[in-house]
Amino acid sequence: IIYICMGQMGVIQAALFSRNNLEIPGLKLVRNLEGFSLDKKTHYVLNIDSELIDFFLENQMCFSLDELRDRFSGEENFKIIESLQPSLLVPLIAKSQIMGLLVLGERIQQENYSLEEKRYLTDIAHFAANAIHNAVLFEMSTTDLMTHLKQRHYFFEILDKRIVQAVTKGTKISLIMLDIDHFKQINDSYGHQVGDEILKSISATIRSGLRQEDIGARYGGEEFVILLHESDEQQAYEVAERLRQTIEKQKHPQARSVSVSMGIAQYDPELDSGPDDFIGRADNALYFSKEHGRNRSCRASRVQGDTGRGA
Repeated sequence: IIYICMGQMGVIQAALFSRNNLEIPGLKLVRNLEGFSLDKKTHYVLNIDSELIDFFLENQMCFSLDELRDRFSGEENFKIIESLQPSLLVPLIAKSQIMGLLVLGERIQQENYSLEEKRYLTDIAHFAANAIHNAVLFEMSTTDLMTHLKQRHYFFEILDKRIVQAVTKGTKISLIMLDIDHFKQINDSYGHQVGDEILKSISATIRSGLRQEDIGARYGGEEFVILLHESDEQQAYEVAERLRQTIEKQKHPQARSVSVSMGIAQYDPELDSGPDDFIGRADNALYFSKEHGRNRSCRASRVQGDTGRGA
């Protein structure tokens, strides 16, 4: 969409502010093509609860910077946009919600936009807004709102597909099952609010350690699961250990340090007839970790009964 608008309008720069992150209730700069000059100290996020955004929702039209300056010159959103020096602002609106803002830069021909061009951009923006709206709905339906990890049902959908790939193409996939140690005691001693903050903190640590092709999910309560793509058991163990050590070093205001126990398994078609067996082996390894002191990671292949090699 951005490239189409750049080509059709003859502009040399374009950027997109979009709603694409459930953690940030605003429009974040997600694309900056052909280079608006950005200030590294500026947080390029537009607050959706503002007069400028309300104005776009009410009018649903394209506007130049000059057309908005007198009315919004002191507004924080306008200051952010003005710093880019765009030639035109194109709101992306769907279902009476602002889904994004397309910012077009300098025009090659240095001419004003015609009414026909603005109508064309408004039509393009309508399609883009609906696409973003659908993406946001999908994200909301598959993401746990507290932890911002994927929900269990979506995790199983992806797991089924990855197992098929592992069987048909020989790709290596591994699971990490993670459980917060003594979480009930934390809730009982410090309250559920502290417990919730710990859940959020650990979830953020999990998310920060994932590659794009990996998936982390809240499995239930204080238990999480991570599916690693193209990773064998040893590689998954190394990921788990980095994660465990990072969490152990974190300090929480009331509960102080928190630890986690983990179980790791690599999918093996000779041992796993389906996702239940695969998860079961990782869960057994997790149980072994908890039974042998907690705050540790254990590989399924080293748990007695999986391969017979013992712990």
